[in-house]
Amino acid sequence: MKVNGIFLKLGFIMMVLFLVILLPLGFIIDRIFLEVYSEQVHQNVNQHADKLKNTLENNFPVDSKAFDYLSSTTEGEILVFDEKGVILSNSVLEFQKGQQIQNDFLQILRKGKYFDRGYKNPETNEEFFFVGRPLIVEGKFSGGIFVFSSIDKIHQLMHSIRNWIIVSIIGSIMLALFYTLFVSRKISKPLILMERATREIAKGNLTTQIKIKSNDEIGSLGKAINKLSLELNNYRTNRSELLANISHELRTPISYLKGYAHLIKTHQYYDEKELESYSIIIENESDRLSKLIQDLFELSKMEEGKVKLYYQMVDIEELIDLTSRKVKVKAQKKDLEILIIKNDLPSIYSDGTRIHQVLLNLLENAINYTEKGRIVVKAEQKNEFILITVKDTGTGIPEEDLPFIFDRFHRVEKSRSREMGGTGLGLAVVYELVKLLHGTVTVTSKYGYGTEFCVSLPLSIEQ
Repeated sequence: MKVNGIFLKLGFIMMVLFLVILLPLGFIIDRIFLEVYSEQVHQNVNQHADKLKNTLENNFPVDSKAFDYLSSTTEGEILVFDEKGVILSNSVLEFQKGQQIQNDFLQILRKGKYFDRGYKNPETNEEFFFVGRPLIVEGKFSGGIFVFSSIDKIHQLMHSIRNWIIVSIIGSIMLALFYTLFVSRKISKPLILMERATREIAKGNLTTQIKIKSNDEIGSLGKAINKLSLELNNYRTNRSELLANISHELRTPISYLKGYAHLIKTHQYYDEKELESYSIIIENESDRLSKLIQDLFELSKMEEGKVKLYYQMVDIEELIDLTSRKVKVKAQKKDLEILIIKNDLPSIYSDGTRIHQVLLNLLENAINYTEKGRIVVKAEQKNEFILITVKDTGTGIPEEDLPFIFDRFHRVEKSRSREMGGTGLGLAVVYELVKLLHGTVTVTSKYGYGTEFCVSLPLSIEQ
């Protein structure tokens, strides 16, 4: 377990929070009990003093037997003295009958004022709370009364309460400790698992997965790491396949170029006609190699977000006519008809060059894979979109190949596709370009009956 690990950090923070709450709470409870009980004692002593004052004022003077009776029926101790401060009652604490009380107390009472004080017995060290009341008989100061109440009971009670509070706090801290360990482990365990998993992913173990059952943010993070692992694994696989495909695709035209160039260099041909055929092969393979490199360059720029679009108002009808004229000669060589169906279409705000590139790739793809029949290009407006479909009567695409038709280097009947000059990147370029133009491209096909591509483009692109 790491000293600075998340488990100990969480546990330390939670325990500090518990202590910050429990210790002040215990202190506050102690103060509340002390204040409440002290206030209750003070109130009782004052009420009792007031009752004695009223009793003595109505029956003054009082004989010594009455004083003794009052002392026996009173909670605490009482001390009665006359107007000169001479004690009239029997001994209370260390006070003796006939003694003089302190002059400052006597002066306060002569003014008709009340007071309360703390008092400590010098012999026993017992602490008392006492109150003084003047005895006013017929409007004249006739003496006074002190009522004493021991506060040692308060201290004893508070010590007992404090002990219970301390025990409760210790028990709460123990429970908090167990709870902290449980919660810290519960929270930190998936984080530790994710940390280990990310280290494994960083080492290249891209099949690493985390088993997290929670549906909270931690569970979401775990799912994101699992998804990242899958994406990285797919990326590594795709990269390996891409490099293998690129090597394979480059090897063929380079072999042709090298082989036929060597034949020309060593004059291994019979006549000018054979030499011309070699030159045509070299030219075709050079074009194919150039197109392969250009498509790869385009895809790389699109994936890195480095393709810059130039927005303007684009006349779709004119663009379709321009594109069809470019491939017309290639279609005529195969006796294919290009039929264009279009209604009055509005201009759209988009990148005309990129739309032209999409249409050109789709038409060339249709011509390459159609031996007889025709190619139909149809454009129409539907709500806020322009739909452009390119339908051929070619060989079609098997159903199992349709989900992968826009992947790089994925080609149906690879040997036949190579003879037709395809690079396996044209539809991948189409897919990425349409996505950049905020549109969609879909394909439907029936093997042996032809294929239809549908491109949907918005009338306007918000930049």
